[in-house]
Amino acid sequence: MSTTSKPMNQGYMNSTADLQDLNRPGLIGTGLVLLSILVAYPLAGTVLTLVVAWGRPMDPDFNWIDGDVLPRLLAAQAVGQILVLGLPVFLLARRFSGGGAFDRVNLSWLGIGKHGGLRPAVAAAAGMLLLQPFMYSIAELQYLVLPYLGEVGREMIRDQARLDLFIRRIAGGASVTGFLSAAVVLALTPAICEELFFRGFVQRSFAERLSPKKAVLLTGFVFALFHMEWFNLLPLTLLGWYIGYIYVKSGDIAVPAVAHGTNNVMALLFLKAEGWMGVNGVGEASPEIVGMWQWWVFVILSLAVFFLLIRRFPEKPASADADNTISFRHS
Repeated sequence: MSTTSKPMNQGYMNSTADLQDLNRPGLIGTGLVLLSILVAYPLAGTVLTLVVAWGRPMDPDFNWIDGDVLPRLLAAQAVGQILVLGLPVFLLARRFSGGGAFDRVNLSWLGIGKHGGLRPAVAAAAGMLLLQPFMYSIAELQYLVLPYLGEVGREMIRDQARLDLFIRRIAGGASVTGFLSAAVVLALTPAICEELFFRGFVQRSFAERLSPKKAVLLTGFVFALFHMEWFNLLPLTLLGWYIGYIYVKSGDIAVPAVAHGTNNVMALLFLKAEGWMGVNGVGEASPEIVGMWQWWVFVILSLAVFFLLIRRFPEKPASADADNTISFRHS
């Protein structure tokens, strides 16, 4: 009797697993979720901005953003990120994890509470800092090359200049308190909400149907498209791939969130520094930088150290694979 019960139980377990797999959304389902978010996010941002700026002429130089409007605008930005990106993730993940929205099973599937340790987070932030010179060089080269594409290229530069000016306007002015408030909204809140959505949900759901490597590559590209910044499409794609890779290695959503937040803080500091130096977002290159051979030596050295760090990036413990199935080793 014992010889027949084991195959029967095994068959039951296999059929149950097959049914659960069939009930999980496929690539089309994840794609529809992505499309919905791509539509809802800018729409929510536009509506909230119009409500905040009600009755004020919205000039192209963003002079309507003053001391009265700024706190409300920052609050609206944070609310939009949390409501459209952050909170829906917990409901969407239920179809994959099989748990409740905020129970341990669902949180674990999203990579929350993995406690991967301090080393992966520090390594993630260090890697992002090492990438900054290369990313800066891409931007500077684009300023030089895009005008040769005619009006399309010049319009991309103007769009980026307007975005930079908008960020400077809401970056808290000259006060330290204002800048810190802006950093929470512009750097930390999107780092958490976007990582929950793109790495916690999108990349994990892609990895259910694709290999982990393909999931990282596809999610990184989608992450770049989501921002709708054509000027930054290449840098954002590269950043998305790096962040996706370290999520696979660590299994802890806090690690890519730290890397993402580091990048956002650095970008914010750079824009503020330009503002302090009198740059008004006109989108001009700095040929004296990209034309220096010393600069390119620095870029190459920083990339070399970056790749060394990647090769030795701290991995999640083997025991974590039991509830976090993304692993390059099994792709």
